[in-house]
Amino acid sequence: MIAFIDVSGNPYGKENKSPWIAAHVMCIRKRAIYDLTATLHRLKRDILGNESIELKSTNLVNKSTLTHTHLDKYKFLQNVMDHCIIHEDCKHATVIFKNSGNNKMSDKNRLPRHYVDLLWRIEAIARDYDSSETETIVISDDTAPRTDKNLALAFNNYLYRSLGGDQLTKILPIPIFSDSATTAGIQLADIAAGIMRNYCTLGLHAHRSECISLFEQKVIEYHDMIKARSIDKRIGRFNIKGIFIAETEYSI
Repeated sequence: MIAFIDVSGNPYGKENKSPWIAAHVMCIRKRAIYDLTATLHRLKRDILGNESIELKSTNLVNKSTLTHTHLDKYKFLQNVMDHCIIHEDCKHATVIFKNSGNNKMSDKNRLPRHYVDLLWRIEAIARDYDSSETETIVISDDTAPRTDKNLALAFNNYLYRSLGGDQLTKILPIPIFSDSATTAGIQLADIAAGIMRNYCTLGLHAHRSECISLFEQKVIEYHDMIKARSIDKRIGRFNIKGIFIAETEYSI
């Protein structure tokens, strides 16, 4: 299994610019990688007319796109949801939290909390497949060489040197940071992360029954499609929720 991670919003930026952060992982079984990559390539070519375009949720998951069903971008996103995001060999997990505006960058000795929480959800998904052969490679969107190096070191330090990390037996200690422009899995994770962040930014986690706009209705629809491909699972004494929205202060 390969786990593709994307973080929507900047947890180290100003609160008013990124009030909500969504750390999302899309886990794809190895056997489906070729099929999903080919499907995404075809959809880009046939609908958008550009098979090499890099997908960004900010360009797709917005009011302008989701309220104009005649647009190619709308048709493209709907097809991505129907044929890629909810593919039978894909599962999702998300950690969503409010940006405190005071988060500090982590160093090589401490893995940020949202990454720790995602690793536990990746482990839960891998175990849910119930195969002794299921080992997971984690691939994340690259940001900057120094940041990625610190994350990689902190990633392995967590797996090897922490009491929690030693329970994550399905995750290989070889994190990979890849360019999203050339990695279909990260682009799909980016779209899913954008949907989940918009869900909370619009306040739909608190009052979805009051939504009235087409934009809100589509975000709810897409959120529910993703949630249906998530799992809740117990690991040891911990109950792991596939979709976790922090209701209290969440410091990374």
